[in-house]
Amino acid sequence: MVEIIRYIVQSKPWYNIVPKEGFLVGGVVRDIMLGKVPTDWDIALRNARKVALEVSKELKGAFVPLDEENGVYRVILEDEYIDFSELKGTIYDDLYDRDFTINAIAISLNNWEIIDPFGGLNDIKGRIIRITLPENLRKDPLRMLRAFRFSTTLGFDIEMRTLFEISSNSHLIKNVAAERIIYELKLIFSNLNFYDSLIKMSDTGILFHIFPELSELKKPLGGLDTDVWTHTLTALKKLHVALNTLEDGPFGYYLHRMKAIMDDEGRFIIVMGTMFHDIGKPKTYKYENGEITFHGHDYIGSKMVLSIGRRLKMSREIYKSISLIVAEHMHPHLLATPNITRRALYRYHKRTGDWAFPIILVAYADALATPLKAEGVAGQLRLAKKLEDFLKKQEEEANKPPRLITGYDIMERGVKPGPVYKKILQEIEELRAEGIIKTREEALKILDDVIKKYTDGV
Repeated sequence: MVEIIRYIVQSKPWYNIVPKEGFLVGGVVRDIMLGKVPTDWDIALRNARKVALEVSKELKGAFVPLDEENGVYRVILEDEYIDFSELKGTIYDDLYDRDFTINAIAISLNNWEIIDPFGGLNDIKGRIIRITLPENLRKDPLRMLRAFRFSTTLGFDIEMRTLFEISSNSHLIKNVAAERIIYELKLIFSNLNFYDSLIKMSDTGILFHIFPELSELKKPLGGLDTDVWTHTLTALKKLHVALNTLEDGPFGYYLHRMKAIMDDEGRFIIVMGTMFHDIGKPKTYKYENGEITFHGHDYIGSKMVLSIGRRLKMSREIYKSISLIVAEHMHPHLLATPNITRRALYRYHKRTGDWAFPIILVAYADALATPLKAEGVAGQLRLAKKLEDFLKKQEEEANKPPRLITGYDIMERGVKPGPVYKKILQEIEELRAEGIIKTREEALKILDDVIKKYTDGV
């Protein structure tokens, strides 16, 4: 493996510029060990700023100071970038300050020695996320979320002691800037493997420190067999399965309507929307005469999401889309009837736009997470089919070329309005379809003959 790394690094144009007293560190070493070809490099060395400036000058790259206080500088080249970080002590001091063992490995650019004080190579082989030192989580509590991010994106397991330390220190996440938190959450929840990490984030409590509103869902409500949070987790599990089998599942027929969730941002939005879909229930819960109601929980929940989105400094487009899912998630249940009208379909699509089918998918997961009654989720699937048929018909109408003649042209010939108009117009359209006529002028020339054909004897 060392020879492969050496070959890759020595082929880089920046290798001959960088002092050989430097070290490859962190994620780049991990990724190479996992068989990935890096496009971003991390190098720890003395005089990081000076080296970064020299590399940017020689290779005509962009120089970006990332963190002047800690001496981190980036050089952006055409197809990759290199981060140079100031080595303030020994390489061991640098590695001892890192978050997880798999990121605390260095390779000398001088003799290609692998420096692995925490056994990170074994953890890469064992596919394990393990903290280096417990105090490193407390130094930067965001590292707790990074554990779930690496677990999700790499498919690694978080070992028990690390989960214990996260659970013990989860309250410290409140001290982290919102922008940093939402960056990690996007990487976790946009990944198709999000569910296991979400469960562990719930179990360790860190999720409820980020979203204290979710804590209310864990409280038991009279008359319910389970709390709202348990239902929410089940809905998220059903969504997880649906997203991972989208092409082969019942929504595979509507992939062309699912463009909103085909990228990372869209998947993040639909996962968040499902997580928050019942967030308004505790505020609207009523239990009277043996009947439970949550009237308006969708509306209340959508307003709560707007507040959460602003607090976590999400982009307006993202939190408005999440809010839309929460506001509309009940409508597919209400519209899941055999006799739904075209007007109802039109109104639903007008309100939801590109999110119309993803919201039906959320309702489908919601229904699967609820004790099934009567026809189960058949209603949601029927709604998807009816909406697809409705939209296809609308699109066909919109793509139709304008008629060559209109009822006014027939009226000018002295024909009284009536059912005969439809026959005359249909005849003209059929003649166009056959290629006998192509222009309005040609249609007007034969109009009298067509009128005569359908009005003789009238």
